[in-house]
Amino acid sequence: MRKVLLTLLAVAPLAFAQETFTYTYGGLPLPIFPDDANVWSYANIFVPRSIQVSSVTVYAQVTYSGVGDLNLYLYSANGTRTKLLERNCGGLQNIDTTFDDSASAMFSSACPQPGSGSFKGNEPLANSKNENALGFWSLGVENNGSGNTGLMTAFSITITGTDLSNPTFGPGTVVSSTSFQNGTIAPGDLINIFGTNLGPTAGTRAPAGQSLPTSLGSTTVTFDGALAPLYYVSDRYVALQVPTGLNAASLTKIQVNSTSGSSLAISFPVIATKPGIFTYTVGGTGQAKVINQDGSLNGDGTITGTDKPAPAGSYIQVYATGLGALNPPVPQGTAAPTNSLSTTTLNVTATIGGQAATVYWAGAAPGLIGVYQVNVLIPANTRSGAARLTLSAGGNDSQTGVTIQVQ
Repeated sequence: MRKVLLTLLAVAPLAFAQETFTYTYGGLPLPIFPDDANVWSYANIFVPRSIQVSSVTVYAQVTYSGVGDLNLYLYSANGTRTKLLERNCGGLQNIDTTFDDSASAMFSSACPQPGSGSFKGNEPLANSKNENALGFWSLGVENNGSGNTGLMTAFSITITGTDLSNPTFGPGTVVSSTSFQNGTIAPGDLINIFGTNLGPTAGTRAPAGQSLPTSLGSTTVTFDGALAPLYYVSDRYVALQVPTGLNAASLTKIQVNSTSGSSLAISFPVIATKPGIFTYTVGGTGQAKVINQDGSLNGDGTITGTDKPAPAGSYIQVYATGLGALNPPVPQGTAAPTNSLSTTTLNVTATIGGQAATVYWAGAAPGLIGVYQVNVLIPANTRSGAARLTLSAGGNDSQTGVTIQVQ
């Protein structure tokens, strides 16, 4: 079974007023698979506030015949699991209820009809009390009893707690700027840190055409005490380049310092490469930012109106991050030179449409900071339409779901 367990900070209580916020899942309905598929479906909600939790309620809506087949679990941003239902209520049709520790009856005992009010879950939501709410909360549903299928159609959480004033972020909220994958850090990579009280409310961007500063809007970010070059800072979001001097196969501690104070230093594993491809959509999937051999943008004509597919057998320029060390090195926070080339020291490979594609050159993109350019030949027999694109370096692959358009 797949399980989503995200670990964030637990912070001691501070004397601030209680606040209540509701956050709602905005994605498509999620399928509930048959029992023999052995698959959990997860709806994820990102809570952007650093709140010390005092109470939580959960609204869930599920379309399914025979609720007694289902396990329904909540995972907090800290990874705490709370069992709301576990194969309860037999042939009850559908779920449409709010789970609330203050309710008078348990759902598993009352087996209420949809829309009947609030009920307690099998385990108390107070399991998450005193945790930091910042990060991803997940509602997981699994069919553990039959071959039936259904849909999880709605999920929201209401959190009451005290606001925490120091800069706060967590392991699950530090992601690659291209792939949006978390968990590890690569030297020289471009990353985003999401949190609270990270910098000025209005946000500040580094001056264009200059080397990146290591202090921006009175915010600094350190890796084992070494200052990182900063692209952008705000109260909820920091974009930066990871220092190039980090050692792979080690741990690095990241700390954010702002006018609100200093965050806790959080440890992350360091790996040599973490390939990511630039895409037009936030989240790292869909159409890649690629230039065709004739200088046009690659696409299906919907990006700028002049973008177009690339002919099979032609070259494309792919823009990426996290491809590892360069020779000669490019100083962190500075643009790669335009009068000479810096090439990746590790072999970079590519696949297009599931086929191996020839990489003719991979290195620092001239004039850009922290960005790599990879020149790739589209295999001559690639089918027309959207084709999956993957880059690999140092044994690590770029994110899935990235495509180019082939003529």
